[in-house]
This record gives sequence, C-alpha cells and structure tokens, in this order.
Amino acid sequence: MAGSASLRSGIRVLVVISTVAVVVMLSLAVFAALRASDAAAERGERLDPAATTTALLLADFVAQESAVRGYVITGQESLLERYTRADLTIPRQMNRLQLLLADFPDLIEGTVAVESAYQAWRSEVAEPEVAATKAGDLQRAREIETVSGRVRFSELQTSVANLGTAIDTEQTAASGRVESSAVLLLSSLGTAAIVILGVVLTVLNVLRRWLLRPIDALRRAVNAVAAGRYDTRIPEVGPSEIVELAGNIDAMRAQLVQLVRQNERSWEALAQEGPAVIALRDALTPSVLHAPGLLLRGRVDPARGELAGDWYDSFELADGRLGIVVGDVSGHGAVAGVFALRLKQLLDAALARGADPGPAIEWVVNSLGETDEMFATAIVAVVDPATGEVRIANAGHPDALLLRRTRVPDGPKAAATGLESGPIARPGERRPGNETGSTGGDQKPAPVPAAGGAVSVAGEDGGKSGPSPGTQAAGTGTKAPAAAGVANGDGVGMGAERLPELRSRAEVTRLGATGPMMSSLVASGGAWRTETLWLEPGDVLFVYTDGLVEARDGANHQFGLDRLVAELLRLADRGPAELLDDVFEVVRRHAPGRPGDDRTAIVIARTTR
Repeated sequence: MAGSASLRSGIRVLVVISTVAVVVMLSLAVFAALRASDAAAERGERLDPAATTTALLLADFVAQESAVRGYVITGQESLLERYTRADLTIPRQMNRLQLLLADFPDLIEGTVAVESAYQAWRSEVAEPEVAATKAGDLQRAREIETVSGRVRFSELQTSVANLGTAIDTEQTAASGRVESSAVLLLSSLGTAAIVILGVVLTVLNVLRRWLLRPIDALRRAVNAVAAGRYDTRIPEVGPSEIVELAGNIDAMRAQLVQLVRQNERSWEALAQEGPAVIALRDALTPSVLHAPGLLLRGRVDPARGELAGDWYDSFELADGRLGIVVGDVSGHGAVAGVFALRLKQLLDAALARGADPGPAIEWVVNSLGETDEMFATAIVAVVDPATGEVRIANAGHPDALLLRRTRVPDGPKAAATGLESGPIARPGERRPGNETGSTGGDQKPAPVPAAGGAVSVAGEDGGKSGPSPGTQAAGTGTKAPAAAGVANGDGVGMGAERLPELRSRAEVTRLGATGPMMSSLVASGGAWRTETLWLEPGDVLFVYTDGLVEARDGANHQFGLDRLVAELLRLADRGPAELLDDVFEVVRRHAPGRPGDDRTAIVIARTTR
C-alpha cells in the first residue's frame, strides 16, 4: 500500500479478506462436524440395532425349523412350544427391522425378501408337515421335507444372509463418512488457525512499518517541541490520518510559538506596569488598624497571586468612632482592583460625612452610576469604642459572625482588669446612658449550629436572647491567653493590650444581609438598612468574604460555614490575632495550594482601655 494511503481503508481490506477466509474455513468445519454427527448417529441408532435384530430373527427361524423337524421325527408335541414362541417374536422383530431401515430403500427390499421367503417356507413346508404329523401321515410329512423343506428354508437363510450383508455394507459406509468428516473438520480448523495466525502476523508487520514508525517519528518531534525547540519540523508521513494529525500538531506548535512570543511581550509590559500595580495595591491597604478600646486585625490572601478583588479598611471618624468596611468585587486583577479602590474611597467619604452604613451604601451605588457587569458585596460598620455600639449594614455579603464570650473572672485579677462580669449585652439591647437602640426593624440574626457551641438568636422581648434550648456552650473552664496583640495590615504587633485570665463560655450569632449587593441594577431608595448591636469586652466580630468558606479540597468539598463556626468555638479564650491566624491555617489545611478565590477576613474585638 502507498505510504499516504488511508489507514482506515487498508485495515478494512485486510479485515474483509481475513474474515471471508475464516468464515469459509469455519463453515467447512461446521459442515464436517454435522456430517460426522449424522453418520455416527445413523450407524449407532439404526444400522447397528438392525444388524442385531437380523441376527435375532435368523435365530428364531432356525428355532422354528428345528422344532418342526424334531416333531416330525419324534412326534412329541412338546417340541412345538419353541415353534409357537417364535411365532410371537418373529413379527415383532420384522416390524422393528422395518422401522430401523425405513430410510434405506435397498435394505427395505431385503426385509421384504426375507418376509416372502419366510411365508413361503411356512405355508409350503412347516404348516403342512405339522398337519400331516398330527394326522399320523408320517410318510407325507417326510415327502414334504424331502421335496421342498430343505429348499425353502435354504432360500430363507439366504435372504437373511443377504440382508445382513447389505446392513454390514451400510455400516462400513457410515464409518467411512465419520472418518472423512473428522479429517475434514481437523483440516478446516487447522486451516482457519493458519489463516488467523497469518492475519495476526500481517497486522503486526503492517502496524510496525506503516503505523508505529510514523508515530515514533511524530513522538520524537513532539518531544523536541516540548523541550523548547519550537522550530522543530513535524514530519507528515504515514497513513492519511497520521498525516492529518501531524498537520494539526504543527498548527498547534505554531500557535504555541505565537503564545510564547506574546507571553514574552506581556512580561515586558508587566515589568513596565509593575509600579502602577504596586501603587494600586498600596492604595487598597487599610488606613488604620488600631483604635483606643478596640483590637483589629485583617488579612487578605489573593487568588493565584493576582491583585485581589477583596479589600478591607478601617479609619477613625471625626467623633472618635471607627469606620470599618469589608468588600468583595467580582473578578480579579487590575480591573477589579480599580473598582475596589473606587468603592473604598466613596465608602470612606460617605462615612466621613456622618452617614449611617445603610444610607452610605445607597449613596455609593448611586454615585457609581452604570457599572456594566461589575458588582460588589460589602459589610459597612461604625463602631463606638467607648460604648461598644456597632451600627452595621450588609450589602449581599456573607453573614458576619459575632462570637460572644461570657467571661467569669478567675481569682482576684478581675478587680485589676476593669472587665465586667455577668450577663452579656445582646444585639439591639438598650444600655444605660445610651438610648439609641436598633434602627433595623425586626430582623433576627439566623442561628448557626456548631459542635460544642451555642447559637444566639435575637429574641422577641426587645432584642434580648440567650443560648438556644438544648445547645451547649463551648470553652468552659479554659484559660485565656495572657495577652492579645494588635496588628497592622502587615501582621506586626502594634500594642500590648492584655486580657485577663478568665473562665469563658462562647456562642456564635449570624448577622445576615440587610440589603442586596452593590449594583445599579438592584438599587432603590431605602434598599439597605442599618442594624445596631453591642460589643462587650471579650466579644469578637468576625467579618469575611466568600473565598474563605468556599475553599475546596481535592474532593471538591467546600470548607463551609459549619467548619468556620466550629473553629471560632474551638478555643474560646484565644485572642483576636491568634483566632484570625488559626482560621486561615485550618482553611489552608483543608484547601492547600494557591487559593482559587480571594480569602479575606477581619476581626474586631473590644478591650477595656
């Protein structure tokens, strides 16, 4: 076949030829097997029983002739009993013989000849002799025997012998057919095996010379390209299918060379634009991460090393309160970073003008105008360090988590710390000296079940609530760390605020969304509400983005909110900095490697100073 012939057509021709040969051989083998089976059945089921029956029939004839002759000579009628018994068996033997030889016309004629000879001997010899002997005419009986008795019986014996010889001839012929069929069967199977072996050897030779060699040449060329020698020519040899494959690989090589060139140009452009990216990242870092009476720490792990679409910020307002923003912009890279920077600046400006978080979000969305496909979620909060009041709005962002810890002073150190003991203030509770209460209506934070921890739900009696019935508080009897540091955006300690040694009970409250995500498509007047809650010393407000709980392991299982709550409750007395680091570590162990999405979180805790 030509080197450029179609692999498919060549294989088709080879398969058709080999199939026809094998089918012919197998057909001959089947024919031989059926023929041998028929011949064996013919001899075993018909001819052999017929030969036996013929022998038995001859024995009955001899018995009758001997009985008649003895009766004629002696006159003893007891000798006729054998004659009578044979009269019963001979008809049955004749019928059986005719049934066995029904498919052999020549042999059936032999049985007819035997029947005729037997009837002639019986009517002309046996019955007259018996009748004459019974009448006492022994002379007449001897004359019959002398004149025709021996002749008729000899004819009967001859006809039986001829039938036996014919049956023996058919037996020999059947045996010959069995042997010839066996020879044909073996030769057919042998020929089929030789044909199959020849086809296999031919296919192996064709594959080696016509297929494997071109593939090996193609493999060497592809390996050369994979090693970086992009100018290697891809050989186009072999069947048309391999030639087509080689052409496709060469086209892919050309595209790869083009992508490499583009990548080199992109790296050059990136090297030139690096300062702008660094400046943009610096602009997204928080303004301040500490304030009197508050401990704050935040962390951003960007996706795949890109410029993050997540950000957080905290800054001091004119009245001494602290503004805190955590946001998540759709997408990654420079475009998402620029959009995040715009949101950050606008939210900072709105809070600096004294706007509540809900109206601030609405003003920012209206100021952005049309954002096409870009959107963001955010949590905006204003915290009063002096009273612990937190006014918060959630624009379609994952629920914030409020970790409340009922602290019981352990020993005389409590008097020196200035921390309060006893019941913890709940979201929306009116406190002495502050009558602002909640401005968010009747919203109730949704409970989060977690192993070992209680779930707090805002009650119906003015907003007070406690652990849910049947739940168990976590952290009983645990000692708090001696100190919790306050860190800046780089994680460097900025203070030495110390927490007392306490016995603690912990519970987590979910703070759900108070409005839709930040997008002009869903903007409307009053779409975002502001809620009020209170932080007690030791409480921790944990705000995060979806990349933290949606981190997936190798089996594509998310880290999930339940695991996050369980980690918050695992050691109730950890400081905020240690708590944040432990959360990121347990997420990293669940989903190692570069994050598939930005992971951002911030913790806010109130101190006594």
